[in-house]
Amino acid sequence: MHDFVAYLKARMLVWIILLLVLIISAGIIFLEDLPFIALLDGLVIGAAFLLPILTFDAYRWLTQYRQLTVTPEEDPLSHMPAPVNAMDKRYQAIISTQNQLRLSTQVSVQQQSQALSDNFALWSHQMKTPLAALDLLLQVPPIDIKEARTEVKRVDRYVQMMLTYIKMNDVNRDLVLTSVPLTPLVKRVVRDLADLFIGKNLPVQVDPLPTVVTDTQWISFIFEQILTNAAKYTETGSVHVYAKGDAIVIADTGIGIAATDLPRLFEPGFSGYNGRMNQKASGLGLAMSQTIAEKLGLKLSVDSQVGVGTKVFLHLAQQTWKSE
Repeated sequence: MHDFVAYLKARMLVWIILLLVLIISAGIIFLEDLPFIALLDGLVIGAAFLLPILTFDAYRWLTQYRQLTVTPEEDPLSHMPAPVNAMDKRYQAIISTQNQLRLSTQVSVQQQSQALSDNFALWSHQMKTPLAALDLLLQVPPIDIKEARTEVKRVDRYVQMMLTYIKMNDVNRDLVLTSVPLTPLVKRVVRDLADLFIGKNLPVQVDPLPTVVTDTQWISFIFEQILTNAAKYTETGSVHVYAKGDAIVIADTGIGIAATDLPRLFEPGFSGYNGRMNQKASGLGLAMSQTIAEKLGLKLSVDSQVGVGTKVFLHLAQQTWKSE
């Protein structure tokens, strides 16, 4: 009954027209002083023609209407009745376009959810090292406050990394472009990582760097990840940050990266030979840095030689620099 009421409402204009025709016909018969039987004859003849047409129209409309009942999981186009006119075709084209956008969005959301799950697993693995170290420090009195503070800083950096990852997919929403002098920015990052370098007696040299238009927060994260890796894999020697050509170079004298690992260095979860042997890497930081760099219009590349060291190049978008 509800469906039939919906049909009557959908054909409201037809009923209004038929009512007007009936009123006009009755008016003509009255004005012409024709017998009332003429009106009844007209109604009977009209009903004989209209009733089959209206019955067929109601049947077709109700059939199409019931076919349009789908669940959210189903493809709406699979339930669409065949179009009978140009308007139906246009509506179905619009629905098809919207359905494709919906499916594309659904796939994207699923991929992001899977990536978040995978990277959270990597991050959890990375968190185990400082937490285990803290647990050990607390079990052996007297507690080494300096070592404990170092491990707490590591935990804080990993937490900040995960928070950055969560915001990373929407960099543009949190983007604030300003003129950024890179020399003080890099020196500030080095100070924040001082415990890593001091613990190994590694000197860090920061040469004069250009001023560029970028986002302070995001580019700081990139430098932090690169310098953290330099500290992790450099036991002796030094770390040097300088400008060369269109890039900022972060060079270390560490253990280097195998040539076979270089092509996959920026893949999420890829830690390479060094990470597997030393159990120090999750393979998340560099992948995040490359993604953020690309969203900032920058690019990362790496040149490395085992036993000699590694150079990470942050290629800048600007063609002209303002040197400090």
